[in-house]
Amino acid sequence: MSKRTVSFAISFILLSLNSISAQTSFFTPTLSDYKSSGWTLSLGISGLGGSHSPFEDEILLANTSSASIDTVYSGTWTPDGGIHLTGGIGKIFVVKRPLLADRITVGVTGSRRSISETFHGRIAEPTLQTDAIGLPIDSSITGAGQSINLGIHCAALRAFTLSQDVFLELGIGATFRCDFVSDFEFISSTPLYLSEDSGFGVESEISPYSASFEIRAGAGIMMWRGRYLRIQFGADILQLAPINATSKLPWLVGNYRPYRVMLHWDLFGLRPPKPAGSCAAPTHSEKAKELFGKDMRKGRKTKKRKNKRG
Repeated sequence: MSKRTVSFAISFILLSLNSISAQTSFFTPTLSDYKSSGWTLSLGISGLGGSHSPFEDEILLANTSSASIDTVYSGTWTPDGGIHLTGGIGKIFVVKRPLLADRITVGVTGSRRSISETFHGRIAEPTLQTDAIGLPIDSSITGAGQSINLGIHCAALRAFTLSQDVFLELGIGATFRCDFVSDFEFISSTPLYLSEDSGFGVESEISPYSASFEIRAGAGIMMWRGRYLRIQFGADILQLAPINATSKLPWLVGNYRPYRVMLHWDLFGLRPPKPAGSCAAPTHSEKAKELFGKDMRKGRKTKKRKNKRG
């Protein structure tokens, strides 16, 4: 582990401990005049991390008749994922006595998701291609998919003050996503569609639902009291559904890490004014008509004036 990594870890722990002991945050002054909850509007981009990195893939099957290993296919996939406009809306809550998190956010986002994957390699019969003298040659096929993706996100955030108006933030959250209007097209059926005899399911059968833990990091600035502008990066760190060894989302053949970069506009409303207190009785009440009540007359003694004669 490098010295820079150790220094960063120690600094982060010290900042966290300082935040815990302080019991205040960058947003504490906002609570004096503004509501503790507000709306957040979001606009940015999203995509699938790793969707431009080629990867090797092969499927091997045991041949019981010849006691050998047969290769269903072996080659390289080259993915090409799209980056799409993403929008969202949600609620943000300021924690009055923060321990670890000083804000909680809940929101909904929507975007398009798309990717294409091109396979180049050897494919077993019946699609095995050969050259003029009968030697096998590489084949190329392409699969593509797209959908409209809606997600529900919640996160706990912590701000680290840089100045009176600027802060950094870190957080962790969870998300649930669903793909609507999915459309998957394949030029060839192999190896994206494997035969039932192979013992493998259809690789294009993708669950429309997914859930994961996310990490959040970003920075923000207070534009005015009760108005904050934040830029934030979020990415999956652990897939909860479906769970796989790579902690990434399986989509088509490859596994990818969903991410997004969003600009958030946080809007907090003013607190309603408190009614001013008064010790006087209501103007039109019976009690107001009496100048000196019984309570005020109680204990007063009437003094008689005596006329003195000279």
